[in-house]
Amino acid sequence: MLTTTLEKKQKDFVENGGIRERMTAARLGRRQTQNEEIAALKIRIARLEAENAALKAKLEGKA
Repeated sequence: MLTTTLEKKQKDFVENGGIRERMTAARLGRRQTQNEEIAALKIRIARLEAENAALKAKLEGKA
C-alpha cells in the first residue's frame, strides 16, 4: 500500500512538477491573462476616443 502511494506521488511529481513549478506556472498564466485584458482594453479605449472625437466634430458642425 505504501509502495502504491509513493508510486502515485512520484508519477504526479513527474507529470505536474513540484509546488514551486505549479506556482510559477499559475503566476505566469495570470500575467498572460492580464496582458491580454490590458491589450483588449487599450483597443476599446482607442475606439471610444475615436467615436468621441467623431461625435464632437458632428456637434461642432451643427453649431
